Amino acid sequence: MYKHILLPVDGSEFGMGSVPHAINFAKAIGARLTAIHVTAPYETVAVGELAAFLAADEYIKHAEANAEAVLERVKIAARAANVAVTAYRVEHAHPWEAIIRVAKEQGCDLIFMASHGRRGIASVLLGGETKRVLTHTSIPVLVWRGA
Repeated sequence: MYKHILLPVDGSEFGMGSVPHAINFAKAIGARLTAIHVTAPYETVAVGELAAFLAADEYIKHAEANAEAVLERVKIAARAANVAVTAYRVEHAHPWEAIIRVAKEQGCDLIFMASHGRRGIASVLLGGETKRVLTHTSIPVLVWRGA
């Protein structure tokens, strides 16, 4: 059975909805969790006119603080359930690539991800990190589809 689960969290209300489910699943099977929050590099976010509104230092401070807050919520919940947890903030322009890389580097044998379950044109327009992870990894992925 699975022993080490990677849990990507983006901090959104929807994405954080998967956290208790991932923790309960990990606890039920005796696995540990590694939470990951991927932030976009400043260069990816601040292009063109947007760069005038975002100072690099301010963006980096905000991104780091946000990631720490998101990951701390996961750590608190996991520890309350007596589930071993580690957490990483990763900077990468493509979250799905960072998720797969960290899963491999950390020896995770399952990736537990949230998905809106969008279909059709909404799926194409909005993309989907979960879809990309599913397409590009050989590690099993458990998809939590929230409401």
